[in-house]
Amino acid sequence: MEESKRYWNEKYWVRHMRDDDLENIEDSWIDKYSDIIFAYKGKLLDLGCGVGQYSKYFCDNGFDVTSADISERALEYLSEKHEGIETVRIDMTEPLPFADKSFDVVFANLSIHFFSEKDTRSLVAEVKRILKDDGIFVGSCNSSKAYKYIQDKSTVIENGYYREDGGRTVRLFDKEQFYTFFADWNEVTLSEIETVRFNKSKIMWEFIYTNKIGGS
Repeated sequence: MEESKRYWNEKYWVRHMRDDDLENIEDSWIDKYSDIIFAYKGKLLDLGCGVGQYSKYFCDNGFDVTSADISERALEYLSEKHEGIETVRIDMTEPLPFADKSFDVVFANLSIHFFSEKDTRSLVAEVKRILKDDGIFVGSCNSSKAYKYIQDKSTVIENGYYREDGGRTVRLFDKEQFYTFFADWNEVTLSEIETVRFNKSKIMWEFIYTNKIGGS
């Protein structure tokens, strides 16, 4: 946890903490799924919330939001900008500190693609555990087509999982990995798109899953 904490506290959010940078996060992809998401009301976990642009979005749309991230600095920023949103510091490689069936929605924008196969499996199982039986898991993650952006500055750890120069690890998802990690879920939507984040082109997957009846 300490290595990840240092990266997100001392490198990533320090680089992007300026308001002009944060205002350039083009994350409007979620709008196209609003009819599905807003059919759910109640408790929502923003998993890997960063500085909380989505936490505010969901709070403004009637959800009871809990914002969780490994970065103390990002959570402090969120608390200063958006009063009234509960924040929790977590490490996604460990069991999530929430009771079974706690949330109607778990949302994870570009936050579940940093882990080994073992840890990714465990994280997806933890999300399933904390979701209500009729809840949904909504999120996005890096596509394997983005490998061209990191191939000259990364080494392979395992299939689809890389260590970049500077120490950060990243998983690049292809469709087969979704079939593997979400075998015990019902797929609502899964699509691969290209967008812009911090003024850079980004290829990612958008997904929505619900619990499979009778799934483990």
